[in-house]
Amino acid sequence: MHRVQQHTTRRVLAILAVLGLAGVVSACGGQEGPAPASLDGPPSAASTETTERSAAAEAAMAAYTGYMDAAQKASAIPDPRYPDLRKYLADPLLGRVQAGISLLQREGAIRQGRLVTNPTVTVVDLESTPRTVQIQDCVDGTDYKMVYKTTRSAVPGKQNVRYVATATATFYPELGWLVSQGLSHEDQPC
Repeated sequence: MHRVQQHTTRRVLAILAVLGLAGVVSACGGQEGPAPASLDGPPSAASTETTERSAAAEAAMAAYTGYMDAAQKASAIPDPRYPDLRKYLADPLLGRVQAGISLLQREGAIRQGRLVTNPTVTVVDLESTPRTVQIQDCVDGTDYKMVYKTTRSAVPGKQNVRYVATATATFYPELGWLVSQGLSHEDQPC
């Protein structure tokens, strides 16, 4: 997951670097004094929109990767009130994740291992109210097993493998970007 975060961060930084390239080239081009007047003007609406979209995508992706990490940690204990869940999730997804972890707790089970994810932003909608970002992921649960907490033996039943997951991150003015919707499409391998 760390590699995915680095890849996403590098991609966003690359976009931002392209947007700022003109100023860097003029500053490094050997000219003394201010940049030409055409570069001193206010940023264009297109570059401002691209920067806002990139920032929204990066913040939504941070919320998503934070959610995946927090949910795995909460499922390993299990603790449906794990504090980081509220840091990255909003209802209705928060309630569903907490209910799933409560079920683990009641059954005397935990999740062991690690999910491998490869999320990508598919849609950034800054015109909607509230603003949203859609994320699609290929989740690999090959090494993520449900086991009984006391014996560490596998819980009978279907174990996850690789499947498509989708999520919606929503912007809340008081809280920032939180993942509010999420679906596992276990019938769709990836």
